[in-house]
Amino acid sequence: MAHPRLNPNYVAEETDKFDLGSCAHAVLLEGEAGICAVEAPDWRTKAAREARDLARSEGKIPVLAHKLADIRAMANQARIAMLELHDMPISLNEGDAERVLIWQEGETWCRGRPDWIRHDRSIVINYKSTEGSAESSAWIRNQLTKMGYDIQALHHLRGNAATGGGKRAQYIFVVQENYPPFECSFVSLSNAMLEIAQRKWDFARALWQRCLAADKWSGYPRHIAVAEPMAWDLDADEERRLTFEERLEFATQG
Repeated sequence: MAHPRLNPNYVAEETDKFDLGSCAHAVLLEGEAGICAVEAPDWRTKAAREARDLARSEGKIPVLAHKLADIRAMANQARIAMLELHDMPISLNEGDAERVLIWQEGETWCRGRPDWIRHDRSIVINYKSTEGSAESSAWIRNQLTKMGYDIQALHHLRGNAATGGGKRAQYIFVVQENYPPFECSFVSLSNAMLEIAQRKWDFARALWQRCLAADKWSGYPRHIAVAEPMAWDLDADEERRLTFEERLEFATQG
């Protein structure tokens, strides 16, 4: 079991791969105090690597100095987009970033750290960067439930209510493309989506509690899964079947 809070041998994985979204996340929510700019063209020299390692040992994110312009531009665009939000303009000065929430659900202790919570607990923000499209319907289709973000939202909302006097909050995903012009979209969850997320969360909590009590952490089931065609597979097959003769004739022409 590899959970970092339960495994004393856990070692965090570090990588030199530049993640513009993660850096913009840090600058947007906490300023540049957590960033350490290293004056070097890349990490290949000994001096650059030593500066990188020193930054990490101090709990900072090492960044090549020439990448700072894009990081600042991305964070600034997100701030502007939030202030221009028609439904409810959001200023990050009106809340707290990275607030740790700890509460108890039955016998289970829970912990969450939303990206940002308004002081009055009425809005919770989750910032997500993407290499794909931030257009809302595309992101909902390709990312939201596939990445478990709906469960994360439900978890944060429960934590906010439990630690904030039962306050019911609006949960907003700020989705930003990590390439110029760093466009943003905003996504929330309907009551129906939250109800589905609640059932997923209930199952996950019950499973966690059972595994924790038994100290038994199972992997994937030890049986053969049978693949069944999905709806889109059936649609594609039907289209191929209907055009079979036409395609066959075209392929054998000449």
